[in-house]
Amino acid sequence: MRLPLFVAVLLLSWRAGAEPAPVVPRFEPGACAVEVAATERIDCGLLVVPENRHKADSRSIRLPVTLFRSRAAKPLADPVLFMPGGPGLSAVEHFTSGKNNKLLDQRDYIVLGQRGAKFAQPSLQCPETSTLRGELAAGRLRGPAATTALTQAAGRCRAVLTASGVDLDGYTSEAAADDIEDLRKVLGVARWNLYGVSYSTRLMLTVLRRHPAGVRSVVLDSVLPPEVNFDEVSATNVLRVLNQVFDGCAVDRQCGARYPDLRARFTKLVADADRRPLKLAIRAGGGPVEVRGAQVVEAVYSAMHEPVQIPLIPRLIVDASEGRFEALSGLIRDNQGPSSMAWGLRYSVWCAEEMPFEDAGRIAAQLAPAMGLGGVNEGTASPQECRAWNVTAAPAVENEPVKSDVPALVFAGEFDPDTPPEWGHRLLDSMPNAYPVDMRGRSHAASFNTCGVSIVEAFLQDPSHPPAVDCALKRRGADFSLSVRP
Repeated sequence: MRLPLFVAVLLLSWRAGAEPAPVVPRFEPGACAVEVAATERIDCGLLVVPENRHKADSRSIRLPVTLFRSRAAKPLADPVLFMPGGPGLSAVEHFTSGKNNKLLDQRDYIVLGQRGAKFAQPSLQCPETSTLRGELAAGRLRGPAATTALTQAAGRCRAVLTASGVDLDGYTSEAAADDIEDLRKVLGVARWNLYGVSYSTRLMLTVLRRHPAGVRSVVLDSVLPPEVNFDEVSATNVLRVLNQVFDGCAVDRQCGARYPDLRARFTKLVADADRRPLKLAIRAGGGPVEVRGAQVVEAVYSAMHEPVQIPLIPRLIVDASEGRFEALSGLIRDNQGPSSMAWGLRYSVWCAEEMPFEDAGRIAAQLAPAMGLGGVNEGTASPQECRAWNVTAAPAVENEPVKSDVPALVFAGEFDPDTPPEWGHRLLDSMPNAYPVDMRGRSHAASFNTCGVSIVEAFLQDPSHPPAVDCALKRRGADFSLSVRP
């Protein structure tokens, strides 16, 4: 008896050794991952892609997408795709309205959640690690004990995720760059403009390396180039900005006269807090916060990210050194609580793409007491945590400069304690159509202000020519005399 054709096909698909059909990328319209403004034109859905494109039998994963529709009667055909820093932050969580987004006046604005981040399916959360990071912030966990605890937690989280079917080798910048390209194709976009800040600048550079044909232009803010070894200089970057603050106060007539010994005061404040924790009535996570040198440095580090706070850092330091802790206490309180990162994603990216190319001795030196930073650790992950995470090292190309002739607008903040302006400037060596914009007085995410947005708007109008940057050139920068005013 002959079987019907569809039955024969079905039986053949179940024969021994048969491989499942590969995942075909697609966009599934649906509900937004978070509540968005009901009065605006916002569409949402999920990008469906393979978890590991290097494996034919890889399962599918789903990434949240939010599409803010342009206010223009006839939107331009080249939308903007934005992704935030991290790795490990949610792209869609805080993008709930486009009301104040000037770029929507001419084109659509699309936000893609990175694979493994919050609201992605799966989301690579490590709750124990997030809690331990809160204990670090509170000063109750530090030194070798912190490294041991974080390493053990990473191993346990890895075991949980892999037992649930997660392929941790699938969560890399290369894979995320391919997700971006797949989204462009399934949405039917011929070419678009990429906008990245901090870690996602590295991600956008990876797109330029792998899929340049679909990119009209890129905006790169606070650049993390693939070839820099971040953990080897993480505390040095903080010290660079501290010295800028000290020197900026010294050359300001009023600030320099009022605080002639600012650098020495800061050094003594941190050292004293390490010897005897400051008695500040701050509680977090069910217990008192132990304010040691690292907590003092973290508070100042937080202030470095806020342009309105930067000129006030000298007064904050002197007030704390004289026992007036109001400003310091406020910053320390704001630093408390568990980490909001998806640490499984953060580990998978960092331990594959950064740690294999970094020097463990140089990483350890960033914690040295000789730096005068209270043993603060601004690194992303320790070598021990990465060994516990145990993902495949990225190929050498992931630690090499990207060469591209795609027009690029490159923002850098003068007081950025994470990604110094030099990292953005180095793109000029391999990207002939890159236009640098240095923002005096600004910090990380230097384009997120009225001047920066106007420059981005002009650039997107015609990326083939450098935009006018008059508003940036007119910026005075940090006014340290504010530290001595009432």
